[in-house]
Amino acid sequence: MKALRLLLIAAAALVWAAPASASYFYHRTSLTNSTFEALDNFGHSPGYIRAGSGSGSDACQYNNWIPLGAYDVLWHDDYYPGSRVQGRVWRLSDYQCSNGVRRTDLFVHSEETSGQGQSCGPDGTDYPFCWEGSHDYYSYGCIKLARQPVPSDLREVDTLVHSYGGATDLWVFS
Repeated sequence: MKALRLLLIAAAALVWAAPASASYFYHRTSLTNSTFEALDNFGHSPGYIRAGSGSGSDACQYNNWIPLGAYDVLWHDDYYPGSRVQGRVWRLSDYQCSNGVRRTDLFVHSEETSGQGQSCGPDGTDYPFCWEGSHDYYSYGCIKLARQPVPSDLREVDTLVHSYGGATDLWVFS
């Protein structure tokens, strides 16, 4: 994994026209067990974080994993009040697939409320704003980080980004 990190740093250095304060890397290998990393220009990172994306592996179909490529991070919100995605989110640029499908509403997020809390109910039901376990890595095509346990992976990334400024890009590769 250390060689992978060095490769990522070298690749990012080659494509950055102006230094960004932070970048994200998503190594897409599995719907529920891929690798996410937030990295600042000095190499500070909370480490490799488990992440998931989508509910199927055809990247140019809606709700499946995020397509390979480079994305702009359009904005970040700590208290996003969306209908399907809430809480700490990073909005990514859209992606136009060669088959005509335009992937929109792409985020890096978790399962939490707009107030960064949890809205859970009785066991046995999947609640959209409650992190119950590994099945929560499935998404509508976004990249999803764990909300639990404390401190959560989502909080680790959010803390790094707030310490060094907002990330401007995300690289998805396999």
